[in-house]
Amino acid sequence: EVRVMPILQNSMSLILPKSWLWFFGLLFCLLSAGVEAQSERQQSLDRLSGYKYVNTSFFEVVLAPGMNSPKESFNKIIDDTLVDVRSWLGSPSTRKPQIYLVHGRSGFNSLLAELGIGEKPDWVPALALPGSGVIVFDMEYSRRNPAEGISTLKHEIVHVVLAESGGALPRWVHEGIAQSLARQSPGPQKKREVAVHAYFGELVPINEMDQYLPISHQRATTLYAVSVMFIDWTRFRYGEGFHASVLRQCKAGMSWDQAFFEESGETLDSAFELWQNSLKAGSVLPGLILDLLISWKTIAVMVVIAALVQQKRRRRALEAMKQAELEEEEQQSWNSQQSPTSDGQNTRD
Repeated sequence: EVRVMPILQNSMSLILPKSWLWFFGLLFCLLSAGVEAQSERQQSLDRLSGYKYVNTSFFEVVLAPGMNSPKESFNKIIDDTLVDVRSWLGSPSTRKPQIYLVHGRSGFNSLLAELGIGEKPDWVPALALPGSGVIVFDMEYSRRNPAEGISTLKHEIVHVVLAESGGALPRWVHEGIAQSLARQSPGPQKKREVAVHAYFGELVPINEMDQYLPISHQRATTLYAVSVMFIDWTRFRYGEGFHASVLRQCKAGMSWDQAFFEESGETLDSAFELWQNSLKAGSVLPGLILDLLISWKTIAVMVVIAALVQQKRRRRALEAMKQAELEEEEQQSWNSQQSPTSDGQNTRD
């Protein structure tokens, strides 16, 4: 809000008399206060009817009606993740995030309605409201998919800590760092796909990434893979303390691009180009051949070819059997003479 006001004033001064600027400044302040009040109202939903609140060392668990308290091992995972992520990202915050635990899709969407959020697709098992320090998590999903459930929970915790340590950030930064710290790296096949796009110069420029990121993760798996792979590369190139330094600059008012340049000495675009060149330098041909061999489309084609070959072989075998039967019938048949003998068939005929 502080950064927007000078821009608003400068642009307004070109088209309006200065006497009007105070009015628009006052209007902007009122709108900002409304946003803050809305945020406070959202945060004030800390005592929902029927929900149970349990304080722990670093966070507050909010249990949906009918749910039991999670095991200590579950709480420890959250504690350790908060401590580790805050340490890695340089967050000095001591606030306790609220982690709402629900069971099943109906409970998940019911709570979202309480928070003023619309329903989410069935494949969304968790949601973070970083500015409010709120995480909604479906425990039923975690019980069905233990490993993925824990990774997803860690991913959402990272979103909350990023808001603490860096303020407003590009979405690709949020998703890239969250995936990186939750160890949700793409598989070898997806990495090779990204490398092929890089080789042909088809990757979306990193500064334009947010324009192409849809809400649905399933519609943008390659873009998310680019985000986390680039973040992992910057961790290796600039060191583990690099992102914490960039986030401190962002918290102080810099944009991510500016802070990236200040801390690395390279523009974001040039770093992205270096990363793409590193992908081009690697050999992806053996992996692509392997992908082709094991892909379901290739397997389907091979099954069809095998079926056609088998059908052709069967047809040939049937024709051979039919021909053999005809020859056997000809050998066993009696070709009568013009003047047959009295005892009937002439075996020498």
